[in-house]
Amino acid sequence: MGGSARSMIISMVVLVAGCAVWLAMVPRVSTVPREVQDVPGIAREVGAQQKWQVALPQGLPAQWVATNVRLLKYDGKAPTWHAGYQAPSGKFVSLEQTKGGSDGWFKDQTGFGQAIGSVSVGGTTWTKFENTDKDQRSLVRTGPLGGLDTVVTGKAGWDELQHFAGTLKPGA
Repeated sequence: MGGSARSMIISMVVLVAGCAVWLAMVPRVSTVPREVQDVPGIAREVGAQQKWQVALPQGLPAQWVATNVRLLKYDGKAPTWHAGYQAPSGKFVSLEQTKGGSDGWFKDQTGFGQAIGSVSVGGTTWTKFENTDKDQRSLVRTGPLGGLDTVVTGKAGWDELQHFAGTLKPGA
């Protein structure tokens, strides 16, 4: 085996060139299609299972895209109806609801944010919470919606959170 450094370099160049050609031929996905979320269907199932009137946004423009929806159940914690949306700004907004939410539940949903005031949305008072470290804003409804404690939270701005909160209707 009488090789030289020159032969080794030529072999490496050929090998790297072959890998580059192979890599160039591999197709790439530029976008990942979103799974279609059947929010009303899952809401009906959760409502029947939990005997709740979960809220749904009514009349949201098409720019609001449902990204995930489910009933969250963790050991020792209240079950939580969760419906997540991508707002027109591209930021995330979610609806969280439970029956008889504890202080701990509210802290979890608001990301341990601090109360910074209140706002009236559709004639209902919502308390504003903000966690600047997590860039998370939350609206907590002062009275139950359809018998459920309700939080609208996410990284979207206050205007989008308030718009979303204003569209919520129980048992829709």
